[in-house]
Amino acid sequence: MAARSASAMGTARVLGADLVAERRAFAAPLGVEPVEGADAKAAVREMTGGRGPDAMVEAVGSDTTIELALKDVRQAWRGSVIGVSQSKAFPFHMGLALIKELESPVGLCSVHYELHPLIALAQASRIKPEAVVSHCFPLS
Repeated sequence: MAARSASAMGTARVLGADLVAERRAFAAPLGVEPVEGADAKAAVREMTGGRGPDAMVEAVGSDTTIELALKDVRQAWRGSVIGVSQSKAFPFHMGLALIKELESPVGLCSVHYELHPLIALAQASRIKPEAVVSHCFPLS
C-alpha cells in the first residue's frame, strides 16, 4: 500500500526490494519495479544511475531492511520506517544520519491523520486497496 500511495502522490518511480521473490512479483503489476539480485543496495544504485533513491520507505521492520533504508537513501533526502520493528537494540548509526543529512521519521500509521486522504484517493480511483490483498482466510 505504501508503494501505491507513493505513486498516487506523484512519485515518478517506485522500486521494490524484498527477499521473497513472490512478493516482488506480486508488487510488479501494481507499478513497482522489482529490485533483483543478492545485493539490493548495488541493484538500487544501478537502477538509479548511481545516485541512489530520493526517498526510501522501509515497510518490513527487520534490522536488515531498516539498515538498508537508512544507508541506501541518497544524501540529504528521506528514509522512512513504517515497518513494525521488535528490535530493542537496533544499532542506529547517528554519525551516518548526520553525514547524510538524513530526515528519517518513524512511527505507526496515524490513522486519524492518514485515513481521510487515503479514502479520497480510493474514491477517486487513484489507489485500489483491494489490489494489495494477497491472501484471504476464513474467520474460523
